[in-house]
Amino acid sequence: MDRFQDGHHVRLRSLVHRTYLHAADDGESVTLNQVHGSLNAAWAVHIYNGGDDDAVGCDYFGGPRLLLHSAAYGRYLAATATPARLGHRGLRAELRDYDQPGVEAFMWQAVDSGFGDDVVLLRNVGGRYLRANGRFLRWNAGVSVDNSVSSMMYWVVEPIPAREDMPALPAPPPVSWP
Repeated sequence: MDRFQDGHHVRLRSLVHRTYLHAADDGESVTLNQVHGSLNAAWAVHIYNGGDDDAVGCDYFGGPRLLLHSAAYGRYLAATATPARLGHRGLRAELRDYDQPGVEAFMWQAVDSGFGDDVVLLRNVGGRYLRANGRFLRWNAGVSVDNSVSSMMYWVVEPIPAREDMPALPAPPPVSWP
């Protein structure tokens, strides 16, 4: 979890694509994009340090959880139960407001990849991993969640250094479990 510091901003770059996890202009979709210098590629990190007894319906997911907050749209990266769009594997990943049902959709865990300190797999509490799509059809580059691990699921964590004129990070939402 050293790669993610509470209150800091990061960019997530696909190890295979070398493109960035990007909040799409519709404020809901998540895509891949080569542009790394925009707010759409910046994610604020909120860390929830829950105990093993409140693992949000998932026995193996105790300990710290990540919430990734889009700097561009103020919404959280979430895994859904909706099938991914045509040409993508698994289920849809999208941006959601925190007050939408299913708080577990926002919870992620950074899993060591074995490729180095800055490369991780991002696993949702549902056991699925954040996945870059479009390896062979680059025009179809989107993001989904899937439960079969592949090279398309490795993400390089790039910290974004704070600047003096940077606005304050919004406080994490209150956590209330069902």
